[in-house]
Amino acid sequence: MAISFNKRFIWRIMVLGVAALGAGCAAIGPTDNPFLRSLTWDRYVGGDDIARACAPGQPAVYRLVYNAVEREQQRTYDIHELPEGGAMLEARVVGPANLNDSRNPISLQDPLAPWRGQSAMYRLSDADFAKIKSALTEAGFEQAAPKGLFLRGDSFFWTASACRNGEFHFHAWGSPSPEFDRMAVPLLEAVLPYDKTGVPARRPYEVALPPYSIYLMNDPATGRRYIPRRFQVGDNGLQYSQGTIN
Repeated sequence: MAISFNKRFIWRIMVLGVAALGAGCAAIGPTDNPFLRSLTWDRYVGGDDIARACAPGQPAVYRLVYNAVEREQQRTYDIHELPEGGAMLEARVVGPANLNDSRNPISLQDPLAPWRGQSAMYRLSDADFAKIKSALTEAGFEQAAPKGLFLRGDSFFWTASACRNGEFHFHAWGSPSPEFDRMAVPLLEAVLPYDKTGVPARRPYEVALPPYSIYLMNDPATGRRYIPRRFQVGDNGLQYSQGTIN
């Protein structure tokens, strides 16, 4: 039985991996597939799929990404305006896999369950939607994207993308900076009342950041070596997501 389970497990992993590679690196929106998420994360953070689909006459779409040290927690909020009023919010939280988590138990039917994260949908009223948009405005979202800003995965950052009235807009805030310190918690407090994932949010704290390197770095939590992601803001988007990788 153990041998059969292992063969089936490996087969499912291979099938999902091939599907992810077939999708390429284009963002496809929120996903609980860890392979697809890994391959498309950069473009998802930059809102590339929102930018590509943005056209006049469509309901507004927003995406907020809160990176709370990538190996600890990442929270995303995809918000779609509804024709009848209000909006639908999809919250998702991804963190280290917990093989003993009863919410996502590993099984033969779903061997990737511990890596999927937690997600929840919530319907926003007009007033709820207005509060989130107001919080974004207060955070400085309406300003031009801070071109040249680096966002480090081993620290904290927010990104926000939106398609409104047929126009795409992007902004980002990275820690440490006065702008991030001013907006990070208020924006988090604005979305958390509608976040029904049940996962407590990691609040910003001071991270001792070594000089960034493309080489392996030590994860202080696990002792393992890894390469943290790094993004750079371009013209109304991320340079990574626009095809320019430095």
